[in-house]
Amino acid sequence: MKNIEKFKPKTNKRNLFFLAGLVWAIAGYNVLKIGVDEFGSMDNFRFISLILGLMGFALFFSKVFYKMFKKHSKRIVNMENESPCLFSFFDKKGYLIMAFMMTFGISLRVFNLISGIALVIIYTAIGLSLSLSAISFFLAGINYENTVKKHSIL
Repeated sequence: MKNIEKFKPKTNKRNLFFLAGLVWAIAGYNVLKIGVDEFGSMDNFRFISLILGLMGFALFFSKVFYKMFKKHSKRIVNMENESPCLFSFFDKKGYLIMAFMMTFGISLRVFNLISGIALVIIYTAIGLSLSLSAISFFLAGINYENTVKKHSIL
C-alpha cells in the first residue's frame, strides 16, 4: 500500500479549494448555459420562469450547496495530511452526489423529460447555485488563512 502512495498526485490544502472551485465553475457554466439557451428560445412566461429560477437558486444554494461548501471546507482544513491527494477536494459521498446529479441532469435532457419553463427554472437554479459554490471555494482558497481559522477543529 505504501508504494501506491508514491504515485498519488498531491497538492496542498489551499489548492484543493481552487480545484473544487474549478470543478463547480465548469459544472455551473455548463448547466447555466443550457438554462440560458432555453430561456432565449422562450416566447412566453419569461419573467415568471426567471423569477422562479432565482427563487430556486436561493433555495438550492442555501439548503444544499452552501452546506456542502461548509462541510467540504471544514473537512479540507482539518485533514491530517498536509499534502493530500489532488482529488480529495470532495469525499466519496461528494463524488457520488456529483455523479448522481450529472446522471440525472443528462437523463432529463436525453430522454426529453423536461423542457421549456421547467428546464429554465431548474437549470437556472442549479447552475447559479453551482456557480456561487465555485466562487465560495475560490474565495476560501484566496483567503485561506481566514478559512483555516473559521473551520479549524482544535
